[in-house]
Amino acid sequence: MSETAIKPEALTRDTFIEKVFDYTTEKEWNYKGSVPCVIDFWAEWCGPCRMLAPIFEELAGEYNGTVQFYKVDTETEQELASVFGIRSIPSLLFIPVNGKPQMAAGAYPKEMLKEIIEKELVNPSPDDNEEDAAQSAGVISTEELRGWLESNENLPVLLDVRFPDEHAQKCIPNSILIPLPELEERIGELEQYKDREIVVYCRSGNRSGTACDILAPLGYNVMNLTGGMLAW
Repeated sequence: MSETAIKPEALTRDTFIEKVFDYTTEKEWNYKGSVPCVIDFWAEWCGPCRMLAPIFEELAGEYNGTVQFYKVDTETEQELASVFGIRSIPSLLFIPVNGKPQMAAGAYPKEMLKEIIEKELVNPSPDDNEEDAAQSAGVISTEELRGWLESNENLPVLLDVRFPDEHAQKCIPNSILIPLPELEERIGELEQYKDREIVVYCRSGNRSGTACDILAPLGYNVMNLTGGMLAW
Protein backbone atom coordinates (compact mmCIF):
# COMPACT_ATOMS: atom_id res chain seq x y z
CA MET A 1 0.00 0.00 0.00
CA SER A 2 1.20 3.47 -0.88
CA GLU A 3 1.99 5.80 2.00
CA THR A 4 1.51 8.94 -0.11
CA ALA A 5 -1.53 10.98 0.90
CA ILE A 6 -4.26 11.00 -1.75
CA LYS A 7 -7.10 13.49 -1.97
CA PRO A 8 -10.36 11.51 -1.70
CA GLU A 9 -12.90 11.92 -4.49
CA ALA A 10 -15.78 14.29 -3.77
CA LEU A 11 -19.15 12.71 -4.45
CA THR A 12 -22.22 14.46 -5.78
CA ARG A 13 -25.71 12.97 -5.81
CA ASP A 14 -25.18 11.70 -9.35
CA THR A 15 -21.73 10.19 -8.80
CA PHE A 16 -22.92 8.59 -5.55
CA ILE A 17 -25.73 6.89 -7.44
CA GLU A 18 -23.29 5.82 -10.16
CA LYS A 19 -20.46 4.53 -7.96
CA VAL A 20 -21.98 3.60 -4.61
CA PHE A 21 -25.73 2.94 -4.44
CA ASP A 22 -28.76 3.98 -6.48
CA TYR A 23 -31.18 4.80 -3.69
CA THR A 24 -33.63 6.27 -6.22
CA THR A 25 -34.47 2.90 -7.82
CA GLU A 26 -33.37 0.21 -5.36
CA LYS A 27 -34.94 -0.53 -1.98
CA GLU A 28 -32.38 -3.09 -0.81
CA TRP A 29 -28.74 -2.08 -0.31
CA ASN A 30 -26.70 -2.93 -3.41
CA TYR A 31 -23.14 -1.60 -3.45
CA LYS A 32 -21.85 -0.87 -6.95
CA GLY A 33 -18.11 -0.78 -6.16
CA SER A 34 -15.57 -3.55 -6.73
CA VAL A 35 -13.53 -2.68 -3.61
CA PRO A 36 -14.71 -1.53 -0.15
CA CYS A 37 -15.05 2.18 0.48
CA VAL A 38 -15.25 4.77 3.24
CA ILE A 39 -17.31 7.93 2.85
CA ASP A 40 -16.66 11.02 4.96
CA PHE A 41 -19.73 13.22 5.45
CA TRP A 42 -18.31 16.63 6.32
CA ALA A 43 -18.71 20.42 6.04
CA GLU A 44 -16.24 23.28 5.64
CA TRP A 45 -17.36 25.00 8.87
CA CYS A 46 -16.83 21.86 10.97
CA GLY A 47 -13.63 21.97 13.05
CA PRO A 48 -13.44 18.20 13.75
CA CYS A 49 -13.99 17.60 10.02
CA ARG A 50 -10.93 19.71 9.20
CA MET A 51 -8.90 17.79 11.80
CA LEU A 52 -9.94 14.49 10.22
CA ALA A 53 -9.21 15.58 6.64
CA PRO A 54 -5.41 14.98 6.58
CA ILE A 55 -5.84 11.63 8.34
CA PHE A 56 -8.43 10.64 5.77
CA GLU A 57 -6.05 11.58 2.95
CA GLU A 58 -3.24 9.56 4.55
CA LEU A 59 -5.51 6.52 4.80
CA ALA A 60 -6.54 6.97 1.17
CA GLY A 61 -2.88 6.77 0.23
CA GLU A 62 -2.10 3.80 2.47
CA TYR A 63 -5.06 1.79 1.19
CA ASN A 64 -4.78 2.94 -2.44
CA GLY A 65 -6.15 0.18 -4.65
CA THR A 66 -7.58 -1.73 -1.70
CA VAL A 67 -10.16 0.64 -0.25
CA GLN A 68 -11.76 3.62 -2.01
CA PHE A 69 -12.16 6.88 -0.05
CA TYR A 70 -14.87 9.44 -0.81
CA LYS A 71 -16.12 12.70 0.71
CA VAL A 72 -19.61 14.18 0.74
CA ASP A 73 -20.04 17.88 1.55
CA THR A 74 -23.26 17.90 3.57
CA GLU A 75 -23.83 21.59 2.81
CA THR A 76 -23.94 21.14 -0.95
CA GLU A 77 -25.26 17.56 -1.00
CA GLN A 78 -28.09 17.85 1.49
CA GLU A 79 -30.09 15.10 -0.19
CA LEU A 80 -27.34 12.56 0.47
CA ALA A 81 -27.04 13.71 4.08
CA SER A 82 -30.79 13.28 4.47
CA VAL A 83 -30.85 9.82 2.88
CA PHE A 84 -28.35 8.55 5.45
CA GLY A 85 -29.83 10.46 8.37
CA ILE A 86 -26.66 12.41 9.10
CA ARG A 87 -27.23 14.17 12.43
CA SER A 88 -23.65 15.07 13.34
CA ILE A 89 -20.40 15.47 11.45
CA PRO A 90 -17.97 14.13 10.67
CA SER A 91 -19.77 10.86 10.08
CA LEU A 92 -17.99 8.00 8.33
CA LEU A 93 -19.79 5.34 6.32
CA PHE A 94 -17.82 2.07 6.07
CA ILE A 95 -19.02 0.01 3.09
CA PRO A 96 -17.83 -3.58 2.53
CA VAL A 97 -18.06 -5.20 -0.88
CA ASN A 98 -20.58 -7.65 0.57
CA GLY A 99 -22.91 -6.89 3.44
CA LYS A 100 -24.48 -3.72 4.74
CA PRO A 101 -22.67 -0.45 5.47
CA GLN A 102 -21.93 0.82 8.98
CA MET A 103 -22.00 4.42 10.14
CA ALA A 104 -19.68 5.91 12.78
CA ALA A 105 -20.02 9.48 14.00
CA GLY A 106 -17.00 11.42 15.24
CA ALA A 107 -13.38 12.20 14.40
CA TYR A 108 -11.65 8.97 15.43
CA PRO A 109 -7.83 8.75 15.68
CA LYS A 110 -6.00 7.25 12.73
CA GLU A 111 -5.09 3.99 14.47
CA MET A 112 -8.70 3.37 15.45
CA LEU A 113 -9.84 4.01 11.89
CA LYS A 114 -7.21 1.61 10.56
CA GLU A 115 -8.40 -1.06 12.98
CA ILE A 116 -11.98 -0.66 11.78
CA ILE A 117 -10.93 -0.71 8.13
CA GLU A 118 -8.83 -3.84 8.61
CA LYS A 119 -11.51 -5.71 10.56
CA GLU A 120 -14.60 -4.65 8.66
CA LEU A 121 -13.41 -3.94 5.11
CA VAL A 122 -10.02 -5.47 4.29
CA ASN A 123 -10.29 -8.75 6.21
CA PRO A 124 -13.98 -9.28 6.98
CA SER A 125 -13.77 -12.98 7.85
CA PRO A 126 -16.03 -13.81 10.81
CA ASP A 127 -15.09 -17.47 10.88
CA ASP A 128 -11.37 -16.76 11.25
CA ASN A 129 -11.91 -14.17 13.95
CA GLU A 130 -14.29 -16.39 15.89
CA GLU A 131 -11.84 -19.27 15.73
CA ASP A 132 -9.04 -17.07 17.07
CA ALA A 133 -11.28 -15.78 19.87
CA ALA A 134 -12.26 -19.32 20.82
CA GLN A 135 -8.63 -20.06 21.69
CA SER A 136 -8.79 -17.60 24.59
CA ALA A 137 -12.54 -17.25 25.17
CA GLY A 138 -15.73 -19.22 24.82
CA VAL A 139 -18.34 -18.88 22.12
CA ILE A 140 -22.10 -18.94 22.37
CA SER A 141 -24.76 -19.24 19.67
CA THR A 142 -27.78 -17.01 19.38
CA GLU A 143 -30.05 -19.96 20.25
CA GLU A 144 -28.05 -20.68 23.41
CA LEU A 145 -28.09 -17.03 24.47
CA ARG A 146 -31.84 -16.69 23.88
CA GLY A 147 -32.46 -19.76 26.04
CA TRP A 148 -30.15 -18.42 28.74
CA LEU A 149 -31.88 -15.05 28.85
CA GLU A 150 -35.32 -16.69 28.97
CA SER A 151 -34.27 -18.86 31.91
CA ASN A 152 -33.61 -15.79 34.12
CA GLU A 153 -30.91 -17.78 35.93
CA ASN A 154 -27.43 -16.31 36.55
CA LEU A 155 -27.85 -14.01 33.59
CA PRO A 156 -24.72 -12.85 31.77
CA VAL A 157 -23.54 -9.30 31.26
CA LEU A 158 -24.19 -8.26 27.66
CA LEU A 159 -21.47 -6.14 26.06
CA ASP A 160 -22.10 -4.45 22.70
CA VAL A 161 -18.86 -3.28 21.04
CA ARG A 162 -20.46 -1.66 17.98
CA PHE A 163 -20.84 2.06 17.34
CA PRO A 164 -23.59 4.11 19.05
CA ASP A 165 -25.57 4.50 15.80
CA GLU A 166 -25.66 0.73 15.33
CA HIS A 167 -26.63 0.19 18.96
CA ALA A 168 -29.46 2.72 18.69
CA GLN A 169 -30.92 0.97 15.66
CA LYS A 170 -31.08 -2.48 17.26
CA CYS A 171 -29.51 -4.11 20.30
CA ILE A 172 -30.06 -6.90 22.80
CA PRO A 173 -31.97 -5.39 25.76
CA ASN A 174 -29.98 -4.37 28.85
CA SER A 175 -26.66 -4.31 27.00
CA ILE A 176 -23.66 -2.21 27.99
CA LEU A 177 -22.30 -0.20 25.05
CA ILE A 178 -18.53 0.25 24.74
CA PRO A 179 -17.39 0.65 21.11
CA LEU A 180 -14.37 -1.51 20.32
CA PRO A 181 -12.02 1.45 19.63
CA GLU A 182 -12.76 2.73 23.17
CA LEU A 183 -12.58 -0.63 24.96
CA GLU A 184 -9.01 -0.50 26.24
CA GLU A 185 -9.46 3.04 27.57
CA ARG A 186 -12.78 2.21 29.26
CA ILE A 187 -11.96 -1.28 30.47
CA GLY A 188 -12.23 -0.15 34.08
CA GLU A 189 -15.99 0.13 33.61
CA LEU A 190 -16.11 -3.67 33.41
CA GLU A 191 -14.12 -4.33 36.59
CA GLN A 192 -17.31 -4.82 38.62
CA TYR A 193 -18.29 -7.70 36.32
CA LYS A 194 -15.10 -9.77 36.63
CA ASP A 195 -16.90 -12.43 38.63
CA ARG A 196 -19.68 -12.76 36.05
CA GLU A 197 -19.91 -14.23 32.57
CA ILE A 198 -19.85 -11.62 29.80
CA VAL A 199 -21.34 -12.20 26.36
CA VAL A 200 -19.72 -9.88 23.81
CA TYR A 201 -21.40 -9.11 20.53
CA CYS A 202 -21.15 -6.89 17.45
CA ARG A 203 -22.61 -6.96 13.95
CA SER A 204 -21.06 -10.21 12.69
CA GLY A 205 -18.62 -11.56 15.28
CA ASN A 206 -15.52 -9.72 14.01
CA ARG A 207 -15.20 -6.89 16.53
CA SER A 208 -16.54 -8.99 19.39
CA GLY A 209 -13.84 -11.58 18.68
CA THR A 210 -11.20 -8.87 19.01
CA ALA A 211 -12.83 -7.63 22.22
CA CYS A 212 -12.71 -11.15 23.65
CA ASP A 213 -9.01 -11.35 22.83
CA ILE A 214 -8.49 -8.13 24.80
CA LEU A 215 -10.60 -9.11 27.80
CA ALA A 216 -9.83 -12.80 28.27
CA PRO A 217 -6.10 -12.38 29.15
CA LEU A 218 -7.15 -9.83 31.80
CA GLY A 219 -9.21 -12.41 33.65
CA TYR A 220 -12.66 -11.68 32.25
CA ASN A 221 -14.94 -14.67 31.60
CA VAL A 222 -16.04 -13.76 28.09
CA MET A 223 -17.95 -15.47 25.32
CA ASN A 224 -18.24 -14.31 21.73
CA LEU A 225 -21.75 -14.33 20.23
CA THR A 226 -21.32 -16.21 16.95
CA GLY A 227 -22.86 -14.43 14.01
CA GLY A 228 -23.52 -11.29 16.05
CA MET A 229 -26.60 -9.19 15.37
CA LEU A 230 -26.78 -10.57 11.84
CA ALA A 231 -27.74 -13.93 13.37
CA TRP A 232 -29.77 -12.47 16.22
